[in-house]
Amino acid sequence: MLRACAYVRVSTKRQAEHETSLNEQETGIARGAAERGYEIVETYVEAGRSGMTDRRPALQRMIADACAQPKRYDAVFVYNFSRFFRDEYECEGYRRKLEKAGVKLISATQDVGEGPHARLIRSIFTSLDAASSEINAEQVKVVMSANAEAGFHNGSAPPLGYRTYVAERRGKKDKKKLEIDPAERPLVELIFRLYMEGDGTGEPLGIGSIVKWLREHGYTHRSQHFHTGLIYAILTRETYAGRHYYGCRNSRTNEARPREEWIEVKVPAILSEERFQAVQQRLKARNPHIAAPRSHTSPVLLSGIGRCGCNGCISTMMLMTGKGGKYRYYACSNRRKKGDLSCGGNNVPMDKVDDAVVSALEKRLFQPERLKALLGEMLDASDAADADRRKRLAVLRTEETEVNQSIRALFMMVESGVTTPDDPFLKERLATLKLRLSGIAEEAVSLERQIGAKGGRITPEKVERFAEAIRARLRDADDSQVRRRYVRAFVGEVVMTRERLIIRGPNRALELAAAGEMPADDRVRTFMSDWRTRRDSNPRPRR
Repeated sequence: MLRACAYVRVSTKRQAEHETSLNEQETGIARGAAERGYEIVETYVEAGRSGMTDRRPALQRMIADACAQPKRYDAVFVYNFSRFFRDEYECEGYRRKLEKAGVKLISATQDVGEGPHARLIRSIFTSLDAASSEINAEQVKVVMSANAEAGFHNGSAPPLGYRTYVAERRGKKDKKKLEIDPAERPLVELIFRLYMEGDGTGEPLGIGSIVKWLREHGYTHRSQHFHTGLIYAILTRETYAGRHYYGCRNSRTNEARPREEWIEVKVPAILSEERFQAVQQRLKARNPHIAAPRSHTSPVLLSGIGRCGCNGCISTMMLMTGKGGKYRYYACSNRRKKGDLSCGGNNVPMDKVDDAVVSALEKRLFQPERLKALLGEMLDASDAADADRRKRLAVLRTEETEVNQSIRALFMMVESGVTTPDDPFLKERLATLKLRLSGIAEEAVSLERQIGAKGGRITPEKVERFAEAIRARLRDADDSQVRRRYVRAFVGEVVMTRERLIIRGPNRALELAAAGEMPADDRVRTFMSDWRTRRDSNPRPRR
């Protein structure tokens, strides 16, 4: 039998907890696979994730496994296409990715057949699923907005200091509202008091000091440790002044909505309006971006890629200054933001770290003999690259023909009376196909220009000039943005302690720098190279 994997998904946490839908999908997939001569050897379960986005861990893991070489599966089975995606464009994109790896996407309950008409039928299914999802989301939004406008709570965890109670019962539904939780109210008042007056032994505490004080005295936020972001959210939450809001963010994108779209829900106040506003004024006065705006002409070189390497800590390293900005350090964010002392409070002088990283790049990568091989890959104007471009161009021409056939099929459906010209699904599908045609045309023009191009050939003189220019850019502190981009292009991570630095990167450039020569078979090795500064040689790569 052919080997296949199953992908099952439910949209809500409630469905995931009951597992009813998951079990039904697995049973249906197993039955459909057996009928088609496939054996399910692996099942990927996605619990409580929307089908409108590809930000799904199990989906990405399944795609990576299915596209790996040697091939693990001959097909990917889903219960129906809505379990795979509720978005036509995303569904087709990932189906093509599987197809290129020689893996079929098969629905156990929606047999679309093979050939160009299969894509049209599949697109109809996914378009209907997407429309259904959007309609349901809009209906839920209307119901929940009406619920909030009536003063009821919409089911999320109540803010610290509050709890829910059943205010009304309508049919089988309990309508809940927020009330003050007498057990948590003192903790909220304590946090505001620490910020405004302190603990009685000194000055008012800052947000970081409040986190430290609460941890030292054993306070938690519903069994979880406090951190700076949580304290700031509490100090700025208008709920404590009697104004709770619903709909502040888009539930799908998490983007903030305009304030005029928020729905205000009246709740009992824990603080007076005067005290709450006093806290906001103090927060505003202490905000460094407002009180003392600084020009970020020299952004942190390793921002986002610096990691703490002490005692197994993998937190990011952030900027910390001393002596009024005279000294700059990379500091463990876990220690600075959350007060966690488990890594020992790793602080490393920033200038020494930056200099070591730049020196490593200069010495091990940006030398003419190394760049010749590297740039040869990056610009790759060889005959082999031209052959690959011609293959890709042929694939695009085939796809162009298929898209045009799909467009003609749509018009045939209109002529035969299957659908009408003003059908919204028809219009949406036609727009999608035309957009894809435009993309194909643009990519084809670009490939045709690249095929046989001579301007990209690498010469020793070009390599030498490039090496000299890039080394100069790395040392140019006045051009910090470009300097930072060069470093991030070749470095994926810098793990630092007070004793050593390890520079890592999945880039082929780092592999060349560590190995010292091109692999004989010209294939990218599957390991990550480690560079250790202040050592004569590199350790063996970790396979």
